[in-house]
Amino acid sequence: MPQGENFWNPYRWVTVSDQPIEHDVPNYHHTLNGVSGRIWCELEALTPLIIGDGHGEFVRYKGNQKPYIPSTSLKGVVRSLAEVVGNATVPFPGPQVDDPHQLEKARRDISDVARFDIVSRTFGYLNGGDVVAGLIHFSDGEISTQVSPPNQWQQYQVAVGQPKPSHGAFYPTQRNKRKFYHHHPEIQELVPPHSGITQTNRVRPAPSGTCFQFTVDFTNLRKNELNLLLYCMVLEENVSVTLSPAALGTDQGEPPFTFEGPLHHKIGGAKPHGAGSVQMCITKMELRTAAAARYRGGSTPAALESGALATELDKRTASFRRRTDQTMQELRAMLIYSTDDPRTPIHYPRYDWFEGEKEKEFHKQTRLKPTI
Repeated sequence: MPQGENFWNPYRWVTVSDQPIEHDVPNYHHTLNGVSGRIWCELEALTPLIIGDGHGEFVRYKGNQKPYIPSTSLKGVVRSLAEVVGNATVPFPGPQVDDPHQLEKARRDISDVARFDIVSRTFGYLNGGDVVAGLIHFSDGEISTQVSPPNQWQQYQVAVGQPKPSHGAFYPTQRNKRKFYHHHPEIQELVPPHSGITQTNRVRPAPSGTCFQFTVDFTNLRKNELNLLLYCMVLEENVSVTLSPAALGTDQGEPPFTFEGPLHHKIGGAKPHGAGSVQMCITKMELRTAAAARYRGGSTPAALESGALATELDKRTASFRRRTDQTMQELRAMLIYSTDDPRTPIHYPRYDWFEGEKEKEFHKQTRLKPTI
């Protein structure tokens, strides 16, 4: 959010860790080490959800025409979180990424042995002809609950484009930041663009309450790799976030503001208009700690459901919930889903605001409010 304005920009920035990135040798597929298994998941749209097909419609299977969430979209949203939480590099090089987290830093060769950061080891690594196959496979998210038939889903007009990195009012000068979008808790319709905006598209999102099911298969994961994956999927059921007066945009001596809520993901398109808030939960998990025994015919994976599953997830994600470093505090401030969130209204400014004198002023100096 720019200083001196009463609106809240749709996205804010989370500071990534300045600690050295840890590298290790991958548990390649043929080694049969670590933990293998399958995770069954459900995803519920909390606000309208659109995974676009390029023409404003929800992407569908060619055969039965059912809407679905591509596996790449599901894997991408979890991976992007893992990169921040696990202090790993980004998969694509770019000028907006700080040097320690550039793609080429994902690999380190020590004594002629290739080592990779935790996300590259588990999700995969591709840099030119240098490839490491990931140990995680996401299925497509198949629709399981429909609030209404897809041909009855409401159509909305949304703005096209967003501020450029040269806008100091919206982009920080430091490159050790990652963009996250605010939730618009409990909205049933997308926030329309300002009048006068001519660059728009029409989209037809799935309404809130629509549910999808998918699975995640994993092979040879180390304990820390599996734990990071699980945290980035289930997140936290309840957190407390405190926003400073500076983050709230007040300068009259008001006290900090504290509110509570669960952490949820954002996925898909039209996020600036409130789309894409989803709740992801794990309903069942099978773990196989002796992968080689599978090929001897004498191993049955442990199936965890209900109370046993909750206990296992709680144990494996506890270390992340205890973290209070800057990265986790800012991440919680962006992923929290609470109707008590004081950061409203959330929208881009009017087009003439960008074209006016304020834009010229903001180009001279950074005017962002802090995230927390």
